Amino acid sequence: MNKTLFRRRIYVTGLIFSVIMFFFTLRLFDLHFSDKIKLPETRPLDTGRGIITDRGGYILAMSIEQESLYANPEEIDDPDSAAVQLSQVTGIPVSAIKEKLLKKTKFVWIRRKLDDSMAESVRSLKLKGLHFLREYRRVYPYRELAANVLGFVGMDNKGLEGMEYRYNNLLSGRDEVVTDDISRKVYSKKNLRLTIDRYIQHVAEHELDSAMKTHGATQGAVIIMEVGTGRILAVAKRPGYDPNWYFRYDGRRISNFSIVDAFEPGSTLKLFSMASLLEYRPDALGRSYYCDGKVEVNGVVIKCLHKHGTLDIFGVIRESCNSGVIQSVKSLEKDEMYSTLKKFGFGEITGIELPGETGGILRPVSKWSGLSKYSISIGHEISVTSVQMAAAVGAIANGGVYVYPSIIESVERPDGTVIKGFYPRIKGRVMKYEHARTVTQMMRDVVKSGTGRRGESVYYEIAGKTGTSQKFIMAEGAYSDRNVSSFVGFAPWINPRICMVVVIDDPEDRVTGGASAAPLFARITDRVLPYMGAGSRSGHAGTVKSTSRLVYRSSGVMPDLRGMTVGQVSIVLRALEDTAGVKYYIKGSGRVYGQRPGPGSVVTKNGTILVYMR
Repeated sequence: MNKTLFRRRIYVTGLIFSVIMFFFTLRLFDLHFSDKIKLPETRPLDTGRGIITDRGGYILAMSIEQESLYANPEEIDDPDSAAVQLSQVTGIPVSAIKEKLLKKTKFVWIRRKLDDSMAESVRSLKLKGLHFLREYRRVYPYRELAANVLGFVGMDNKGLEGMEYRYNNLLSGRDEVVTDDISRKVYSKKNLRLTIDRYIQHVAEHELDSAMKTHGATQGAVIIMEVGTGRILAVAKRPGYDPNWYFRYDGRRISNFSIVDAFEPGSTLKLFSMASLLEYRPDALGRSYYCDGKVEVNGVVIKCLHKHGTLDIFGVIRESCNSGVIQSVKSLEKDEMYSTLKKFGFGEITGIELPGETGGILRPVSKWSGLSKYSISIGHEISVTSVQMAAAVGAIANGGVYVYPSIIESVERPDGTVIKGFYPRIKGRVMKYEHARTVTQMMRDVVKSGTGRRGESVYYEIAGKTGTSQKFIMAEGAYSDRNVSSFVGFAPWINPRICMVVVIDDPEDRVTGGASAAPLFARITDRVLPYMGAGSRSGHAGTVKSTSRLVYRSSGVMPDLRGMTVGQVSIVLRALEDTAGVKYYIKGSGRVYGQRPGPGSVVTKNGTILVYMR
């Protein structure tokens, strides 16, 4: 071989490799220092969403891990056979699965969040190209209970309605990234404890269901608020929905009627006409008013349900006399009535921690007609939401002090550490104490001997006001024969514990608020107040302990035994043994710290009760 030629080839080859390495090194340095390339940062670990509980700690929403099935079409040997087998297990049509398996990609979802038995059935097929990925699924264990408050999440665990939507970042932890025990970056999910009480919510929904069926109503709502603190104990809406399967329902079921929808309040607004009179024209309370079944205002005739004859102002409210109210407010200036309504929060949102709240309609005085003052005084030409009305009536129950409604008890970390706790937000005094007591007496008369007689309770003295308003049809530009029936009030009327608003929308039988909403108010009161430990008019003490027999006989629920001594709890358990035939076991000594069933649970005939003491 020619050595010179061989040596030349080596040199040429070496030169070529040197040039290649030079350009490769140059490119490497260029890439290394280039600002055009962004390497993705490690994403924090998703640990699901925080739980949502009622005020007693019962879980209303939680996340569980499930497996989602996906495929790599490039690994599927026989798409036709695989589609048939998967269809038999998952229930998905063969054509839909086959379409996915024929895609030119390495990743397609087959089905998300399978239950354990389905996942195991897919594994047993042993098909090449199928894979699983762990994902979180949101579960609502009580199904329809408080669904319109809780809302729901979508397939990707993002909140779409209710508290899930409003506090999505907080529940999912996207508002904070922390380092866990093994130095991983994770999203710091938070828990929400609501002011909602599971049992009170159940009672409101159960009784509302019954009323809806009785009267054939389109929809209905109940709000129960704790007087003095503004805590919302229940927000019931019917028809409801199951958030576990939210996609099966239409928007009407999903929307929160108490927060989103406004309605003309009708005669319930007469309470605030009285509040305005007491503040600006107190002499009107000393006059008499004559009702012959109608009254004419600026050429417009406004009718009453009956010819009431001569009434004092208390009689006007007791009989819900339109004519009497209109006559009484003639001396009121428009600005005075408007000012009173604004003080009670009408025309603006309450700020309750739920999405979609509307402020209703209270037009400025400059847009009032010559008839507006009189129409508004009896609850027309104004619209309100249930939560607005609950807060306003709550101010009367609270001696004239307005407390903003709230539905969040606390925000907590998964270990129970409270990040932010509840405290009452007080707007301040909106009417004098003595004026509030006068209106309260009027409300008591309504229930005792007026239009709200069907709202009277066997056990408790209730103060309230009926309301019935015709529905305005926008398309026709006129009022129809359809109506909204309502009842607002509080109980007991002296030292009230709860304030409640009941709305029956479009009852098929066209009955008034006194015939539909008032009885519903009474039934709920008779079940809720014993559970809360409120003493009845028959002289029972105002605690759950001493009214335990009343608790079971009137509502069939377990009283709260926590904090009792062995002597106290024995009396209660013997009472339950006599009335329900239950067996009970006490473990430990000292005072009760736990019980099964829990407070508010239904007492099962011949069941078992466990009590834990320390």
